[in-house]
Amino acid sequence: MRATSSFGSTLFAFAVLAVSLAACDGDETTPDAPAGGASAACQQAPKVEKNAFCAACEMSPTAQPATCKAPRTVNACCAWVAPPSNPLQRGIGLNRYSTTDPTIQLSCLDDPGPVGTPTTVTLKGFVRLFSSGGDSTGVKIEIFKEGEDGSLGAAIGSPVVTTSDDTNVKKEDWLEKCPDSGCTLRGYTYPGVPTETRLIVKTSDASGGSQWAALYDYNIYFSNSAVVDGTIDYEPSVVAATDINTVASAAGGFSPSQEKGMIAGEVHDCGDIRLAGATVDIDAAHEGDMFYFGDNEANPLPDKTRTSAGTSKLGLFGTLNVTTGVPIRISALGIHDGQTVLLGTHTVQAFKGGVTALRLRGRRPWQQ
Repeated sequence: MRATSSFGSTLFAFAVLAVSLAACDGDETTPDAPAGGASAACQQAPKVEKNAFCAACEMSPTAQPATCKAPRTVNACCAWVAPPSNPLQRGIGLNRYSTTDPTIQLSCLDDPGPVGTPTTVTLKGFVRLFSSGGDSTGVKIEIFKEGEDGSLGAAIGSPVVTTSDDTNVKKEDWLEKCPDSGCTLRGYTYPGVPTETRLIVKTSDASGGSQWAALYDYNIYFSNSAVVDGTIDYEPSVVAATDINTVASAAGGFSPSQEKGMIAGEVHDCGDIRLAGATVDIDAAHEGDMFYFGDNEANPLPDKTRTSAGTSKLGLFGTLNVTTGVPIRISALGIHDGQTVLLGTHTVQAFKGGVTALRLRGRRPWQQ
């Protein structure tokens, strides 16, 4: 069912505190709160509009927290998230997902458009490095349909591997860990990929070794409008295995468990531009607070001072040691034009020793 006009212009605020008001307060108003304590924070939490999509969600029986618990006092489509404290700003002057236009685009929150008729295309491009590695050779690329519960669905086509003898490369030198000659991004071609379909793109070490971590990139969706001569340009990312330990250490001296997974991602607006000032959380237990990365795009690392400020201009967030094999909802909030809005929500799963990646890009066509 499509969202109704009650959402109001471009501010499709489809998170609902009202979905589980009983967890914090029994009526639709914000009463005077007693001083101090979690109950006061819950009563003072901003109210955000109800809508058909989020009204249908159900709080997971294993959600942690399952009720309002400061500082996570906003029910963002069945995931408790800390309220944002700063107005949203676009990421300007970056190398990726950036712009020179500061005007935030949120039109897809009101109307994401319909799901089109799938067609089959070929993906082509270069495999990017998250931070380390120097040369994206030896990377295996696999594509899967995305299951309703965030699980890996049917495999699409055959895996593709980048090789060192492939002369189709691109050089970049803006990452701090690139060699003097620049990082080498290896080209790839992946035929037989459906458009207008929810996909997961997995990159991993082709040799089964330890150079590249397994990365599961969710919320990948190619619209028919992006097709040019039967192809779509797309650049998947790969994460060096050493980056996981580096990020975990910077986040607070944590140690990644090989029996659990890591979740990381970015918050974007409807123009696919990174957003600063967003707060994010998940409905599953994780080690420590949700962490946000600093402003250094050339060497992205968690910044512990951003716990209450939310995302930097990189839009990057993450959390560690999450239970694998179960649906996990991720939701993001932001302040725009003085209102708290839900910037996106998505269900994923974590994988043992791997990284689940998610770029929240507003409301998606299948979220009706």
